[in-house]
Amino acid sequence: MKICHVAPELLPVPPTRGGAIERWIRDAAVRLVQRGHEVHVIARDHGDGRLRDSIDGVHYHFVQIPTGLDRGLAAVMLRGLWHYEGVRRRLAAIGPDIVHHHSRPSGLWLSKGGAPKAHAVISLHSMDYGWAFGYSRWDRHLFTRGFAAASRVLCVSNFIRTHTESRYPQVVGKTTTVYNGVDGGMFRPRPGEPADEGAAARAAQTILYVGRVEERKGVHVLLDAFEGEISRQVPNARLRIVGPHSYWHDQPAPYYAALAARCAQNPRIELRGPTYVDTELAAVYRDAVVSVVPSVFPEALGLTSLEAQASGTPVVVSDAGGLPETVSAGHSGLVFANGDAGQLADAVIRVMTDPDRRRLMSEGSRAWAMKMFSWDVIAEQLERHYLELLRQPAGAAA
Repeated sequence: MKICHVAPELLPVPPTRGGAIERWIRDAAVRLVQRGHEVHVIARDHGDGRLRDSIDGVHYHFVQIPTGLDRGLAAVMLRGLWHYEGVRRRLAAIGPDIVHHHSRPSGLWLSKGGAPKAHAVISLHSMDYGWAFGYSRWDRHLFTRGFAAASRVLCVSNFIRTHTESRYPQVVGKTTTVYNGVDGGMFRPRPGEPADEGAAARAAQTILYVGRVEERKGVHVLLDAFEGEISRQVPNARLRIVGPHSYWHDQPAPYYAALAARCAQNPRIELRGPTYVDTELAAVYRDAVVSVVPSVFPEALGLTSLEAQASGTPVVVSDAGGLPETVSAGHSGLVFANGDAGQLADAVIRVMTDPDRRRLMSEGSRAWAMKMFSWDVIAEQLERHYLELLRQPAGAAA
C-alpha cells in the first residue's frame, strides 16, 4: 500500500521545534513503514533548501514557502494556498493509494485533484480546522467540501468526534476515534528499575509541567496550587516547568513575562526552556513524581499526558476537552475540575504523600499507556482503516 501523509503548512516534518501534529505524522509514518508499506510525507520546508529526503524509510517531500508568504498578513491566506498547490503537484507525482491529511479540510479539498483516485482520509487534532480565508461563510463552505471529499474522518478523541459531528452533521457515519500514539520505547520507566518510588526518591519530589507556557495551558493554575497548598504540605516538593513561550513569536507575551517573574521569586520553582530532543524529554518525565496537565481550554487529547504515563509517571489532568480520556482515573492518574487550584493541589498531594498509591499508579500509568496509546496499537488501527477503504471504490465512502 502506498500511503502519503500531508502535514499542515505551519511547522516542518520531521519536527525540529515541536508540534504535536508534526510528531504524530513522523511517528505514524515510521510505524507504517515497519508494517511493510511505502510511506511518503509532504510537508513545508525546513528552510535549508532540501526538496526531498529519506529518513527511517519514510520518503519526505518538502514544499518551499517564500519568506514573503511566511509572515505577516500575507501568511494568513496566501501561505496555505501556496502550500496546498505544492501538495497537489507532489501528490500527482507520487500517485498514492491513501492520502492522509491532518487538520486541514480546506487543504484536502484544494489538493484533491493531485490524486483523484486515491482515498482521502483526514485526522482532526483539534477543534480548529486551521488554514482558511478568515471569513466564516467562505471557510464553512471550504470545510464542508473538504469533509465531503474525505472517505474517513479520524478524530484524536471522542471529545473531538462529538464536537465535529455537532458542527458538521454530514460527517456522521464516517467519523471514528483514533487516539494519538506514544513511543513506548522512547518514553519508558528508567531501564532496569521498576516504575516505583526508587525513581521518585531521586527526583526529590519533582512536579512536572511540559508544554507551551501560555495562559490557555493553565500554568498559572498550577503555580497557584503549588504556592498555596503543595509547597506547604510537601516541604521537599519542587516544580519544574519545561516548554517554550511560543512556537511562533520571538518575544514572550506579557503572560509569560509575569509568570517568569513570579517563578524567579521562588527557589523551589524551575522555569526552563523547551527541549525538542526526545531522549532528553524522556529523561525529564522519568525524573518526576507526577506530571500535571492543567489546561483551562478544551484540549483535543493531550500528548504530554500520554508521554508521562508511558514513562511510568502518574498524571493529574484537568477535565477540559479530551484530557480525561487520556487517564484511567484512580489507576494511572487523577482528574480535577478545570481551573480549580484547590482540587489540583489535593490530587497532586495525594499522589506525592502516599507511597503505595504512587507505586500502583506508576505501574498502572505505564500499563494503561501501552494498552491504549502505544504506536503499535495506533498503527494497526490506521492500517485497518486504510485497508477497509481500499476494498471500496474510490470516493464511495464520501
